[in-house]
Amino acid sequence: MAYSLSPAPSAVERQPKASMRTFIAKVFGRLNEFSNHVVRLLAVREERRMLLRMSDHQLADIGITRAQAEEEYRQSFKLR
Repeated sequence: MAYSLSPAPSAVERQPKASMRTFIAKVFGRLNEFSNHVVRLLAVREERRMLLRMSDHQLADIGITRAQAEEEYRQSFKLR
């Protein structure tokens, strides 16, 4: 068995790796949240576009008017 003259790494030297892992995990977590948010926005926008494609009879079946459907569609372009 061969022995090395270099000292064993201390906990202080290993800490940056752990903090880097934490940083990377946070970055990927934020990216995941952002992508989920974009997917939700696109789904809501598509649902609002579907309202515009419905006939007046179909809109009446779900209890809204053409004007309400158009107003709902305009909301998909609002910025918060």
